[in-house]
Amino acid sequence: MSTLKVDTIATRTGSGNITASNTIAGNVTGNVTGNVTGNVTGNLTGNSTVGGTLGVTGLITASAGMAVGGTGAANTLDDYEEGTWTATLGGTSSNPTVSAYAYNSGHYTKIGRQVFAHIYMRIENGNISGGSGDATILGLPFQAKSDGSISNGAGAWIENYTYTSTSFSSGRSYARPVMVAGENRMRIYQLSYSNPQQATGWSLSQADDAALMFGGVMVYMTA
Repeated sequence: MSTLKVDTIATRTGSGNITASNTIAGNVTGNVTGNVTGNVTGNLTGNSTVGGTLGVTGLITASAGMAVGGTGAANTLDDYEEGTWTATLGGTSSNPTVSAYAYNSGHYTKIGRQVFAHIYMRIENGNISGGSGDATILGLPFQAKSDGSISNGAGAWIENYTYTSTSFSSGRSYARPVMVAGENRMRIYQLSYSNPQQATGWSLSQADDAALMFGGVMVYMTA
């Protein structure tokens, strides 16, 4: 069997294997069926099927998404993002002034429509002034989903540590952030240990009675 060596391959049609001991530079347009051994530098346009393990040492970009376990919309991961966010204390009527945050750290990861927003926010006693209405936490990186009657299932707070004042309305005994559908904020509710359904807004005047700290993660769905 003889070997044919050429400097340039202008057009290659047909099927079979292409083996290159050196680098193939340029663009490949069309479908690739078979084995390519060697390095290919350039753009590949068309459909390619990899029957074995694909090892990639560089960055893979998939602007249309990545289908896993199927090819339908339900199997396609079309967004991933991670970063930081800054929480601020707000009010349902007007926002208060916070002279200083002892700690204010937030990180988030978004996988598809699911958001994991971590927070550690601490305000020392005497650093909250003004504002009106019920206490809220502002600044979440994405707005919560609001369609499909999801108002009571927009998200869930997973607590690591909470410290608040002991100023609560009658029958209430602790505070907890709750996700607000259609908004990028959490509302702070005051609840009862004996009856968790007995929940009402926690006013800024009550929150301002002592130091305030929330540490945990809000898991919620965005549109």
